[in-house]
Amino acid sequence: MEVTDPTVVFLLIALGLAGIGIEILTPGGIIPALVGVVAMVFGVIGLLDVGSVTAGIAFLFLSVGFFISATAFRDYRVLSVLGVVSLIAAGVFMFNRSNEPTSIPVVVVGAMVVGGFVMFVIERANLAKSEPIRSGPEQLVGMAAEVRESLSPTGQVFVDGGLWKARLDEDGESARVGEDVRIVAIDGLTLVVRKNEEDVTEGIERSRTAGPAGESEGVES
Repeated sequence: MEVTDPTVVFLLIALGLAGIGIEILTPGGIIPALVGVVAMVFGVIGLLDVGSVTAGIAFLFLSVGFFISATAFRDYRVLSVLGVVSLIAAGVFMFNRSNEPTSIPVVVVGAMVVGGFVMFVIERANLAKSEPIRSGPEQLVGMAAEVRESLSPTGQVFVDGGLWKARLDEDGESARVGEDVRIVAIDGLTLVVRKNEEDVTEGIERSRTAGPAGESEGVES
């Protein structure tokens, strides 16, 4: 099969680079890698048939360099945009414009679509890398739990579908069955919890209300 249209050749190469790049950034997907390899093979065949210009190939490598740099540095948006611009320049100057010109509107639209999708994947990959890795009991920190066995200060709480041994982080505190607590730390296999501020406030209000009532009853008796 021969691919002799310069515009189609460029789009195949751009699609091939995008598919292979996405597979490297997010490994495990078969379709992007398969599409990328097939597109790249036909694109290279067409490139050899049509012939290329050194400036266009240079812009193509520059675009790849910008996209690779975008995955390594925090300024990935700026670098990704430069990668898209270089990809457009590669499509415009990859072939002899006097004999085998590419369609500039198609090149611009195709490069923006392919490059924009690669930008999206790079951004998601960078966001995923910036998030802390959380696994095991550590992921419970910050979650709310329900007291199933009174904490005075140790007992049991129910969280994330299971029962856990827990203790309050403040001495002298207690929590009754049914109350909500907040997990603040992990000590081995024991959850360190703290009573919610709302519960503490309600308890103080109840004690203040009960105090005068109890004193008045004592006077009456």
